[in-house]
Amino acid sequence: MKKIPRLQALGLALAGAAVLTLAGCGGGGSGGLANTPVSPPVAPPAATTLSGTAAIGAPIAGSVVAIDVNGKVSPPAATTASGLGAFVVDVSGMTAPFFLTITGTAGGRQVVLNSIATAVGQTVNITPLTDLIVAAAAGQPAGGSLASLCAPVNNATPAGCLSALAAAATPSRLNAAAASIAQMISPFNTTGTDPLRGAFKADGTGMDGILDRILVSPALNGGDMATITLIATNTQLGQVTLPSTAGGSATAVATAPSASDVAKANAAATVLPEARACLAALSALYPATGFTAPTAAQVGPFIDASFSLGAGADKAAFVSELTDTQQGAQPGFTLEAAGLSPYDMSPLTPTETAALGSSTNAVAIVKARTSTAVTLNGSNLPTSAWIQLHASADAGLQNWKIVKGAAYAGCPGGWKLAGSGHLDMHMNARITRSVDGSGKAGFSRQWAFHIQKSDVQAASADTVVVRGPGLSAYSGDPSAPVGASQRLVLNLPSGLNTTMQIGSGNTFYGPAAEALQSCQDLAGTSAAAGTPCIDETLAAPGKLYSWELRSGGKDGTVLVAFPFQTNAVPLSKAFAQANAASLFATFTSVTPGSLAALSSAISGTAVGAPIDGVITYRYTQQATYGSHMDNCRLSLFDGSSTNILTAEQNAVGRETACTFSTAGLNEGSLAKPAGTVQNGFVSLTTIVLGNQASSGRPY
Repeated sequence: MKKIPRLQALGLALAGAAVLTLAGCGGGGSGGLANTPVSPPVAPPAATTLSGTAAIGAPIAGSVVAIDVNGKVSPPAATTASGLGAFVVDVSGMTAPFFLTITGTAGGRQVVLNSIATAVGQTVNITPLTDLIVAAAAGQPAGGSLASLCAPVNNATPAGCLSALAAAATPSRLNAAAASIAQMISPFNTTGTDPLRGAFKADGTGMDGILDRILVSPALNGGDMATITLIATNTQLGQVTLPSTAGGSATAVATAPSASDVAKANAAATVLPEARACLAALSALYPATGFTAPTAAQVGPFIDASFSLGAGADKAAFVSELTDTQQGAQPGFTLEAAGLSPYDMSPLTPTETAALGSSTNAVAIVKARTSTAVTLNGSNLPTSAWIQLHASADAGLQNWKIVKGAAYAGCPGGWKLAGSGHLDMHMNARITRSVDGSGKAGFSRQWAFHIQKSDVQAASADTVVVRGPGLSAYSGDPSAPVGASQRLVLNLPSGLNTTMQIGSGNTFYGPAAEALQSCQDLAGTSAAAGTPCIDETLAAPGKLYSWELRSGGKDGTVLVAFPFQTNAVPLSKAFAQANAASLFATFTSVTPGSLAALSSAISGTAVGAPIDGVITYRYTQQATYGSHMDNCRLSLFDGSSTNILTAEQNAVGRETACTFSTAGLNEGSLAKPAGTVQNGFVSLTTIVLGNQASSGRPY
């Protein structure tokens, strides 16, 4: 790690002193040196930076900014996964103390975390532990709440942010908060590394290894409790209860784990390093340059025979996808273990499903399980585990099971992917930019509740019910937009739509909608009272939701149920507007160039026959936040605005252009429609900061 400037200066000063001492001692000669005037040492330059490591157990790739006591904001400093989360922030001309905030991703998980520095030149880390220290010292929620509080308004840092900084930097409060968090992790912090200011690398050892062992659940609102839990045993190491009024005193309580729990956690700590080595070997089959698709013989050893991903996706199907250049076999494709899952994330058993009720959902059952994320045998050796798996082609994280067997080529640990047993569903965060015919851009933020109609029907279900934090009804009152908590109901779609659709509020969302807006964003819109929405104050990355497939409608029989963990929330409209060029792909051309040209190009194709290879999008994107392509989408409408064609083309690995073909579709169809095309809409979706960022315009 780069030395702190103050220590560098000290080293230079000591070296200078040694030279003067040697000169004065002399070993002979005329002694003239003793009479030579010696210039006083030059004062070293003042430190102008803050440096440290940003990690959650995996390095964070993103942007760090510092805010000083006067509200001045530093230039953003980049940190990367390849750089093991190290950062250096330039705070020239700024005055301590400082809040530091990082916005980025770690292993596919959206991350907004905070820390605090009390002097220029300090080492200061940014982790879930430092975020908790800041919350405890400030007496109010940190994370995204603090980042939003400190977001400039009219180019000025809000007074509330500076008040929080003043409270958090008070020595007695900061020292007490840091000491309480250090006590909670002390059974595993054998070197006594200071979680706030101790130097470490995000390489799975030391403090980073401790972060791999624990789950930090932050408090989202005043009066809430934050917790630190030992993942391997699902036991609490400590809790911090925030005051109901910002700036009050937080209450911290540490709970010492048993010797048995410590032993189990240390045994489970071998899982991630071994699994990461195995996944790195699998990812090496997809080099960014000189790529040729791997064979089933190469991929197969990494996949367990028990592999299951819901609706018929077994080992053979997954291996086929990983060797198909129209699907997962893309240059630079990677799979990585971002961390251990918080719980045993298996689908509910029939007995557990029977226990579901109005006050008991899948999340409550999963949290109450005696099984944990890591299964140990009688010798305290791991035999299976649930990990948070991130694919480079995906916006989010998946909780997948891995099983341990004999060592094989590239994988000394013997770990193999076993899937999740879940259906193909997600709750991706979305930020959408739509450009109208006049070129005016508008932004919307959404939480997608995506599950395929075919998967639901294959399970003999007709309805999906989702329950979890923040699911609410719009109150109809813009000044207090959050209404009563409620279940979200997804019904079978009509027409060409292939995904389940929101069962109420369609007057506002539209008949094919699969995504909700926040209750706060609905304020001032045409949404009627009762429209389903999400309370943003209760939604956060890492929250768990219950998905239930039912037969006989929303109150019918539950056939199967799953826990699901979110990895991100939608970016704010202000952030999206200010950083649009870095988030959204930009069209350079669409071929054919007009609807008339498209109609001409497919005039010789029979109705119902595929129009493969006819339509190509070309585009550019920026690398500021690690943006990469996800999909290209096309919708065509007839004169009555009826949707007559919808196609979503997989664009993973196609960073400059995509051509629509049936073999590469994620969903929809390229069958030539019978109706006359009168209108169309084209869109591009990138993966960035844990969001699907879509940009669309009329064809």
